[in-house]
Amino acid sequence: MGIGIFCEKDHQPTTQEIFNSLGSKQPLWERLTQFISDNYQMPGLLSFGGKKYGWNLWYRKSGKTLVTLYPNEEYFIAQIVLGNDQAQQALNLKLGRNVRRAIEDTPQLHDGRWLFVKVRSKKDVKDVEQLLQVKKQPQRQKME
Repeated sequence: MGIGIFCEKDHQPTTQEIFNSLGSKQPLWERLTQFISDNYQMPGLLSFGGKKYGWNLWYRKSGKTLVTLYPNEEYFIAQIVLGNDQAQQALNLKLGRNVRRAIEDTPQLHDGRWLFVKVRSKKDVKDVEQLLQVKKQPQRQKME
């Protein structure tokens, strides 16, 4: 079993299949993807990460990954890589137990802390939004 549930390379999941897998957690997925769209103006790309990871929604711009989302049954995983300074900043935030534990329990490697956060609640989404803001400042909206 992979990180996500869609692990067959030959079958790219449809939006409806992703929503069906998320079930009652679909609104959490939609809230986070809308937050990313509103604050970072980058589209998610459906990407296959290999058998271990499966299909995911990958947010990347100028060669840098912001976050990768892996759909699962009734939850999803947000993968965020934080550098040492970013991880220290994140630990100073008011985070819920789930996200705080993910940061504390993940070792700091030379290229960062590879967090895999299981998102199951509104608090988890809010915490992931905070981590994204630590990782990359949101872009200012352009006036028209």
